Amino acid sequence: METLSVIYIATVITLLTVLYLCFSPAPYGKFTPASGVFSSFKINSKLAWMLQECPAFFIPFHVIVLRWSTLSPMSLLGLGLFSLHYFNRSFIFPLLIKSGRSTPIETCLSAFGFCCFNGWLQCKSTTESNLQVRDAHASILGLTLFFVGMYINISSDSHLRELAAQRVGNVYLTPHKGMFQYVSAANYFGEIVEWLGFALLLQTPAAAWFSLFTTLFLGQRGYQTHKYYLSKIDDYPKSRSSVFPFSGF
Repeated sequence: METLSVIYIATVITLLTVLYLCFSPAPYGKFTPASGVFSSFKINSKLAWMLQECPAFFIPFHVIVLRWSTLSPMSLLGLGLFSLHYFNRSFIFPLLIKSGRSTPIETCLSAFGFCCFNGWLQCKSTTESNLQVRDAHASILGLTLFFVGMYINISSDSHLRELAAQRVGNVYLTPHKGMFQYVSAANYFGEIVEWLGFALLLQTPAAAWFSLFTTLFLGQRGYQTHKYYLSKIDDYPKSRSSVFPFSGF
């Protein structure tokens, strides 16, 4: 099957998945159910993050090592940035988070499958066309957005860990640093910006699809997080947007 056909199918599945998740939040983190179908077997959250995210690091890293001499600088840059993000998500982020909640095995396996697919798709799309710089201005803007988004994402995650360490019991504290002054899910906003930059830089259908997926998936997740904070924190700022600053969403 050609790459474009795979992306069309993936887009349809993305839309259906996000529609379903609007009514039933993905069962991990604060939305992990205490009972039900997703509570029968769980694993340590640190281990779950490592296992489910690592394919998206190892697959492109393997391609970089094998095809270093034949890939264009733009293809190597794209795969390198993708690997950089997932090195953080696979090996640094899990070691820093608090092992509070366990992760349902179904959630871990579905994320593992997604990372395998996405890692394969980005590699296939990047290597089969051996990318060149198409628009220097778009490339510079994309690269800038990628690193700005990565900084927002990592610094926001760091602030959430600080608050988690201060939390007593199930009493949530209001995030207030950085982009949290404007949105409830600054970490998600950062990742959305990051993959938008990736799509602008590479200008491939696969990168565009992943940016769309990230925006829709984390957009609805951020909205659910916003509603959760409003219900759990009495003095939570009602003027904040959920994900996108000054948008009301």
